[in-house]
Amino acid sequence: MTALPISSNSPNFPAPLTRTDDERGVATLTLNRPERCNALSFELLRRLLVELRQIAADNSTRLVVLRGAGRHFCAGLDLDEATNGAPIPLETLRADALDLDDFRVRAVEADVSANADRGAEPLDLAAQPFATLLAADFPSTFPRFQVAPRLVLELLRQIRLTPQPVVAAVRGAACGGGAGLVSACDFVVADSTFRAVFTETKRGLSPSLLFPFLRRKLPLAALQEFVLTAAPFAAPRAADVGLVQTLVEPDAFDATVADAVARLLDNEPRSLATAKRLFNAALLPPDAEIRAGWLEHCRAWESSAGREGIAAFLEKRSPRWTR
Repeated sequence: MTALPISSNSPNFPAPLTRTDDERGVATLTLNRPERCNALSFELLRRLLVELRQIAADNSTRLVVLRGAGRHFCAGLDLDEATNGAPIPLETLRADALDLDDFRVRAVEADVSANADRGAEPLDLAAQPFATLLAADFPSTFPRFQVAPRLVLELLRQIRLTPQPVVAAVRGAACGGGAGLVSACDFVVADSTFRAVFTETKRGLSPSLLFPFLRRKLPLAALQEFVLTAAPFAAPRAADVGLVQTLVEPDAFDATVADAVARLLDNEPRSLATAKRLFNAALLPPDAEIRAGWLEHCRAWESSAGREGIAAFLEKRSPRWTR
């Protein structure tokens, strides 16, 4: 396989994301933060989203392979950056042509803070018009703990909407949002080192962020087990519940990924795109459900349990509720 230069209409992103294109029209996107187990920083999220949107509009790209550099696929959202990083300017979001309405969270922040710690009934976000809820003027900056989770959801949605098949080539750990990325892909090849975990309940956070996607992909009983225990599950279990289609030993991993790519390339591109649209009727959540899940996730970050859980993780200690 010969790697070709990235086309001139696609930015060349050295790190934290790399892209190579071959002569068959296969684009390989590699999460390139191995020193952080490929944790999803804001920059990695936005660059991956930009690349996928460009690929979706490019008929010369026939297939996407998503993989991680180093030993692990993805450690999920970079909690250190999301918690401690500088706010993100509105102009950055505008430049990326993100749906700015989804970032109008200031209008509900008072309700989030007021309700999170006193056991009040949560807002029924899915039942109310989104524009009414979020009618405040845009602030000039947005906290990363709001924007980064929203980009995770945009990324999952974009994988589903990309007409080309997206193959995940995964090994090592896939945690939280990293496991969510795996679940959104069309075909998953994993080696026997792969393990996944959904960590939200361990961190005092809400499982609402990924739930709209996961409940459409995994059996409900298995999802209950994974979310309620927050315990890792190994590659064979991931294959049993349908998160992984092909499971191989490490020495056969690269050859198996190549074989999966070749088999998909044997098929007609427009027929594959049509098939993805048909699957999306079952696999793609409605926008209102995605937005409601994101707002509930922001609420959990603002709660005392969320703040304690994240602090405990970053400080490498047990949270107070385990004592």
